[in-house]
Amino acid sequence: MNRKDIFLSTLSGLLLSLGFPKFSMFYLSWIALVPLLVALRGKSPGTAFRLGFLSGLVHYVTTLHWIQYVVQHYGGLASPVAMGIVLLLAAYMALYPGLFSYLASRLESRTSLWVFALPGIWVALELVRAHVFTGFPWANLGYTQTPWNLVIQLADITGVYGVSWLMVLASTVVAAFILGRGRAVYPLVFVLCLAVVLGYGSWRRAAVDQWQRSIDPWPVAVIQGNIDQSVKWDPDFQQMTLERYDTLSRKAMEHTPPPRLIVWPETAAPFFYGLDENLTAQVNETFLAVGKPFLFGVPSMTLVDGEAKLQNSAFLVGGDATLLETYAKQHLVPFGEYVPYQNVLFFVNRLVHAAGDFVPGKGPKTMELDDHALGVLICYEGIFPRLARAATRDGASILVNITNDAWYGDTGAPYQHMEMSIWRAVECRVPLVRAANTGVSVIVDAKGRILERMPLNETGQMVAEIQPLHKETLYERWGDFFAWFCGLTGLGGVLYAKRRSANIS
Repeated sequence: MNRKDIFLSTLSGLLLSLGFPKFSMFYLSWIALVPLLVALRGKSPGTAFRLGFLSGLVHYVTTLHWIQYVVQHYGGLASPVAMGIVLLLAAYMALYPGLFSYLASRLESRTSLWVFALPGIWVALELVRAHVFTGFPWANLGYTQTPWNLVIQLADITGVYGVSWLMVLASTVVAAFILGRGRAVYPLVFVLCLAVVLGYGSWRRAAVDQWQRSIDPWPVAVIQGNIDQSVKWDPDFQQMTLERYDTLSRKAMEHTPPPRLIVWPETAAPFFYGLDENLTAQVNETFLAVGKPFLFGVPSMTLVDGEAKLQNSAFLVGGDATLLETYAKQHLVPFGEYVPYQNVLFFVNRLVHAAGDFVPGKGPKTMELDDHALGVLICYEGIFPRLARAATRDGASILVNITNDAWYGDTGAPYQHMEMSIWRAVECRVPLVRAANTGVSVIVDAKGRILERMPLNETGQMVAEIQPLHKETLYERWGDFFAWFCGLTGLGGVLYAKRRSANIS
């Protein structure tokens, strides 16, 4: 690797990161891989892997740097150790662009395969990353395009992977011309694909608008308590927390028309509701005074083999303070709510003192309210499309994402997390209500359009009228079929190129 190749690979890593919040230069993401692809020209597979790994390492360190804040500030780790954890995770994530680059070098002799098979290979690797080691589909390339609402309408067919595919195709087409290997057909294919996506997006948005106009509006309120994580579980601050949620909930009722449901964030109630009699009675006073259903996050207990275990739960109570439904988080946060592979990672409990001992709930389970079904996604669950799909297949016409992003501080993570959750609404064509403790809270319609938004680190309430809607989509029914197809075509391209090379030699 020479200095030029290192510079180009590093540049690609930075361009990839600039597409995500807080920078949100999503337009740069369409050419982000061009410098790397240029650097790969004429490189051996081993060198190509190293250049791709470098690019990925730069990208994921700069995109996931917020993890250092979390484990240092709340895990009590020294700064060098916290940075080491970020580097380890980034190094694992960088294996995927490394493998992408390795396969790109294998396809180099066949330019058409190089241009059209590489997007499928990239998507296939994103799919693998979404499932391996409990799955971590954070920072998929397509998520950078959340601000371009017309493009993301494709998600109800392909999920985020269709947009990722189109973006990588843009980079391979541009890189082919820079390398002097371009043909007129390449940009024509890309322009045609982009035109189809934009045309579909325009048609689909109009259809969703028509569906929504035929449904009576259903007002919903979101309360953003903005409770600092450092005092959230301090008994001295419990009264302040509950009083704040009480005040904001009553204020939300001043809206005309009043909300039919009030949503508090994940673990908004900093106690065991139903077990702590005094605090439960105090919260019930709020519920009775407001007289509307509440959905709120709370820790809970369950018995596993006769032993009490923690669960991260959401409770739905009626206007008369009667408990109507419960939901326990199914996909837990590794190293935060549980330690995976404890036989191997036995040291983690000593390293990260904040790691909990939670057990997952079972699902899918929707909550019935006013002839509508609510599908609940707690925190991290909002980045997994399969959970939203399971909820809508179970009848949900509203998705509710409650989260506590106070862990992330004033980093890019709350914005990245929020933008990923918006795709769940588009994929399943349902409105989404997102209540975050410190923000960013949003209320989104079935087109992924933000109706109301509350910024990070603000205290307040917001009310919006949504249309409880559920139109079964191809993505809901077939899931990641597009990504699997990309994997098959990418593999086919590699095998074909290998066979052609063997015949020539």
